[in-house]
Amino acid sequence: ADYLSYAITIEELSRVDAARNGDVLEGTIDVLDVRFGSLWSNIPHALFSGLGVDYGKRVEVAIRNDTREVYRNTMVYARSFAEVSMGEPLVYINSLLCVAVAINQGSFAAAYNIGTGTSWKIAIRKAPRIVYE
Repeated sequence: ADYLSYAITIEELSRVDAARNGDVLEGTIDVLDVRFGSLWSNIPHALFSGLGVDYGKRVEVAIRNDTREVYRNTMVYARSFAEVSMGEPLVYINSLLCVAVAINQGSFAAAYNIGTGTSWKIAIRKAPRIVYE
């Protein structure tokens, strides 16, 4: 009897672990939540909580594709989308207990033409305080 033989190859995708460098968390954008256009990072909640940012406070988010920065802004760290105005960006902890960014009632990915994969880097830090004289 002839037996068909199948060659199975498993390709390991390169992975970059999230890390903290000084006061900045750095990770990659791994998942696009297609239902809402949210971007899910690989930065775990445990690492994020080390920044000491309370709900309602602001963080600065920078996103780049390889070396090209495509987005930089401050946004609220929110428990839910209801805590920010329509069209406002937010940072939240997703169902995988990782940091995610979104726009309330909009697609963050589409608005800024951002994709997923190891070339898409995200950096988060406490928003710098603005001092008015």
